Amino acid sequence: MISETLMQKLNVQGLCDDSRRVKAKDLFFSMPGAISIDKSDEFARSAVAAGAVAVVSENVAPEGLTSKWIQVADVKAARLEAAKIFYKDPFAKLSAHAVTGTNGKTTSAFLMDAMLTAAGHKVALLGTIKNKIGETSVPATLTTPGLLDLYAFAAKAVEAGCTDLVMEASSHSLDQGRMAGVLYKSALFSNLTQDHLDYHKTMDAYFEAKKLLFTRYLADDGVAVINIDDAYGKKLYDSLAGIEADRRVAVSRLGVVSALVKPEGAVQNTEDGLKMLLPAISAEPFETPLCGDFNVDNVMLVLAWAKSIGLAESAMRKALAEVRVPGRFEKVWNKNGRHVIVDYAHTPDALERVLTTARSLCRGRLACVFGCGGDRDKTKRPIMGAIAERIADKAWLTSDNPRTENPTDIINDVRAGMKTDKFSVVEKREEAIAKACAELKDGDWLVIAGKGHEDYQIVSKTKHHFDDREEAVKAMENV
Repeated sequence: MISETLMQKLNVQGLCDDSRRVKAKDLFFSMPGAISIDKSDEFARSAVAAGAVAVVSENVAPEGLTSKWIQVADVKAARLEAAKIFYKDPFAKLSAHAVTGTNGKTTSAFLMDAMLTAAGHKVALLGTIKNKIGETSVPATLTTPGLLDLYAFAAKAVEAGCTDLVMEASSHSLDQGRMAGVLYKSALFSNLTQDHLDYHKTMDAYFEAKKLLFTRYLADDGVAVINIDDAYGKKLYDSLAGIEADRRVAVSRLGVVSALVKPEGAVQNTEDGLKMLLPAISAEPFETPLCGDFNVDNVMLVLAWAKSIGLAESAMRKALAEVRVPGRFEKVWNKNGRHVIVDYAHTPDALERVLTTARSLCRGRLACVFGCGGDRDKTKRPIMGAIAERIADKAWLTSDNPRTENPTDIINDVRAGMKTDKFSVVEKREEAIAKACAELKDGDWLVIAGKGHEDYQIVSKTKHHFDDREEAVKAMENV
């Protein structure tokens, strides 16, 4: 199909599957999809005009491109073959680890990276907040990149001397085969709650996409670490009964008897962090400044993973003590008895967990500023409104990333789930944050939810600089 000899003959200098990104001497892959053959041909002509040495496609060559055309039966298989050749099969030289789930992926990936690093490994990280190779970081654009970008990143990691790659595996990437050809040494499952139904349509389809990490991409000797407190996690764990018992690790914060890793006694959860005893891992309790009920799940999951791959306990403890995760229950203000938290929570489950944690720590009133993203799952909007109304003393409804939707329409969708007047509508996000901060009194907490680490806001199709953390600090300094 695609051979090293052919690529050498063509003098291929790069691989590309997006006609907008083609550079001179790239081999261009015309991917099948919902576009018409005419549109596909248009993209192919654009790629050749930009300097592509050839086009790989399942279609017959259009007029004028015969000499630059390579027709194949399966262009996705051809792209994978070319990626392995061009990038020298980087995943054969890396131990790859992936975490999937609706919430908790980023915190878990940060902890995994920190524990491997503390154990002396050189680690590459791919995730929602950032991508990094060793200590060199670059901003992330997608939770999980496209296949060619993934292989290019892995090749750079190998060249830099990395031994391990930690990544977040999104349901979109699993469903679209962006991780084809990768066999993971370990796979973690955090939870599955409502999100991305604009894409998957049903929760069952969403679950089946996540499940692929364990059924299609886990190596024969790979370890599956699963939170069985989650209903879908339990379903996943039970479905993997055919693999060896020591490669299927169950984790339960609730102390489910069948779980290997579960706490003994109560987990201490305070404003200063967590403390928990996990007898399956150590006779001494673990401590971390990460706080919140949701982080109990994340910490337990990653500690179980670390134990299952043989990391030293000292590495676990060092990472727990030092790790910080931007935009995940991030304390941006904690002075004069007033607390402001910024969190990425943008799903019903995540919002409920963050607000419940803040409520448990709050001595005064609890307020929440949040909105919902435009051009995304609309069904979760009233659900999130109801959650904020139930847990917070006051909600400030505002814009998130409205994209091409009218912000007022999005806010009205959120309001549809609310039955009282415990909210104010302030469409401009910076004004909502400023007004919410101005109302804080001693002992009060404010949770600004939805955008977390993001330093932008997307209005229509334009990305503007906007950072919840900056706005909160500015507002609090003026109070």
